[in-house]
Amino acid sequence: MARTTTRATRARCTVCGRPATQKCKYCGDSLCEEHLPPEKHWCVGSGFDEVRRKENKKETRKNFGTNFGVFSHNYSYLLLLLISASFALQLLVPGYERQLVLMPAHISERPWTLVTHVFLHGGLWHLFFNMFFLVFFGPVLERKIGSSKFLLVFFGSGIFAGLVYGLTAINPSLGASGALYGVFGALAVLMPRMRMYIFPLPVPLEMWMVVILFAVLNFLMIGSAYPIAFTAHLAGLFFGLLAGVGLKRR
Repeated sequence: MARTTTRATRARCTVCGRPATQKCKYCGDSLCEEHLPPEKHWCVGSGFDEVRRKENKKETRKNFGTNFGVFSHNYSYLLLLLISASFALQLLVPGYERQLVLMPAHISERPWTLVTHVFLHGGLWHLFFNMFFLVFFGPVLERKIGSSKFLLVFFGSGIFAGLVYGLTAINPSLGASGALYGVFGALAVLMPRMRMYIFPLPVPLEMWMVVILFAVLNFLMIGSAYPIAFTAHLAGLFFGLLAGVGLKRR
């Protein structure tokens, strides 16, 4: 009896070196209470590997985005690919743009255009600047709030921007700007101190300052001769700010 107690006392945790209390049923390592769970001691036992594979398979089914390989938990990059592919279809397929563009007078008849107009663009520069914006800010927000919530912010902002634009304008609209302004707004609430450069200003501005600057500029440009949906920008930004406040409270 004394000999068994002595051996148990001498056993040390393979992770921290403290007195071990039990052995892992998967790999056989002696471990303390804190490091007994397999994930706490880098368990290499074949039994735990099988458990982990089953858990990963369940997680894959739960998060459908994992089926996209490199785009797993990187929906912002997947959106970039889809939007770019859609622009190529605009150039190659006659009538493609006409079926998906947002027409304010026909929103009730063509409700899908509240989503599909996000995937269309008016030209190469329009596409370039929006995708440049998406690459810089999309992944940051996605890492901050998770892929599912990122998609909700993106498409929620795009749909709300389309609805507001439909109530304030008569010309067709296309582009991801409203959705991207929503991403920007949510990020500004969650990370207001993050800094960025705005050309041609020589010093970086914090996110909350840039949001105010963008909002003022877009408001002042409403009614101008530029063929840009400024009301959609403001609506998307407003939705993103509200989404950011809700996410921050949680």
